[in-house]
Amino acid sequence: MSPELAAEYRNLLSQIQQKIHDHGWVRVLQQWLDELKTINSTADWKRHAERTARALGGMESIGEIALASQDEALLNLVDRLYAACKGIRETELA
Repeated sequence: MSPELAAEYRNLLSQIQQKIHDHGWVRVLQQWLDELKTINSTADWKRHAERTARALGGMESIGEIALASQDEALLNLVDRLYAACKGIRETELA
């Protein structure tokens, strides 16, 4: 997996954590950011990205919170994070 994609993913998680106003998601995102420090394999990155992508849609999701807030910047970050998740999930296993 490319270092640029990993950095973008990490950066987007961090930016969303700073913009979202749901304390539960702030804690979860911090935990996920902490997990990134120990990921070594492409398979682990894929699992992390799959979980993140699931958290972006559905009831009480990050995406739903962003839609309800009508915060265009947050919505853009969520869209970009979803694209990064897709890129990670499509990365070939080494």
